[in-house]
Amino acid sequence: MTLDLFEPAAVTQKERVNHAMSELPPHQPGVYTMYDRHDQVLYVGKAKDLQQRITSYRYSKSKKVQRMVAHLHRIGYEVCNTETDAILLENLLIRSLRPPFNQANKKPETYYYISTTRRGNKREFRLSMSVPDEYPNVYGCFKGHLKTRKGLGALLKLLYLMGRPIRSAHYLPSQLLSRITPQKFTLTMDPQTGVLVNQFLKGASSLLADELEEFVLGMKFKDKFTENYFDNELELLRTFFTLGPQRNFRMKEELNLQSELIDQDKIDDLMALMKG
Repeated sequence: MTLDLFEPAAVTQKERVNHAMSELPPHQPGVYTMYDRHDQVLYVGKAKDLQQRITSYRYSKSKKVQRMVAHLHRIGYEVCNTETDAILLENLLIRSLRPPFNQANKKPETYYYISTTRRGNKREFRLSMSVPDEYPNVYGCFKGHLKTRKGLGALLKLLYLMGRPIRSAHYLPSQLLSRITPQKFTLTMDPQTGVLVNQFLKGASSLLADELEEFVLGMKFKDKFTENYFDNELELLRTFFTLGPQRNFRMKEELNLQSELIDQDKIDDLMALMKG
């Protein structure tokens, strides 16, 4: 379906939106759904004011919106009691329907927990998709397969380096050099570092990353490759902290969550509430 080339695009766009509305929506919060002529969902959105939001599509200058309106045939909506209800319903519909013109929360994600426990004078780290019973310290859940695995991998490599200063990345254990971060790994670690790890994975403090960076900068590596290698691991660790532990910490504070852990089934809705 294409826009009518013999009329101004803005006029055609306005008429399409008007035609797609069976009635003028109310000035209330809710969720609206846009359909094509085959009744396939194009887009799902939320609004504080349904009428104001939906009618704004008449004059949108966005190229993406104009492409969508070119296929628009029908607009449905559901009134919600509160804006919060609208946010949660929108998030649910996007995850289940995966409309082509929605980007956020459309792709299925993997969620991980990171757990630690002491084994004598060592600390064992475990990566899992559920909460293990035998580990006293559990953090998460953390959203995203690559981000979480690379973040934990960077943490393990840098902690290993700090405990056993090596001059070349090639001297790292083979488990840590693998493309896939091991699901279990044990490190020698002093109690103070253990405290910093706990604060880091909770998202309460990035002091561990600061100390690891200071340590790396003070190392005299054998070659430029190793220097660049550990610089990259520091960057991965910082990214993981920002998008994982720190975001979870902020979520708990802003939404007044009482639980130490964030449930896998709830994290997407909670993230949507933060954005809202």
